[in-house]
Amino acid sequence: MTFARARWRQAGKFAWVAPRQTITAPTGEQYPLCATVYFKDFDDVVKPYFPSMDGMTEADDWYIGISGHPPQ
Repeated sequence: MTFARARWRQAGKFAWVAPRQTITAPTGEQYPLCATVYFKDFDDVVKPYFPSMDGMTEADDWYIGISGHPPQ
């Protein structure tokens, strides 16, 4: 499931929660990676999402979907 904000002006942005997984370090050892929120920007670059305090606590424009395609 993806979620977006109406405030995001460029179409195609969204965030999602990736579940916990195991990653392999360059040493070959495996470590647990906690659930992570990722953000896909309008330029197709994916990065960890670090929302502002306003975005986490005061924003009321979140919706399920992709920016530029709000629900009807």
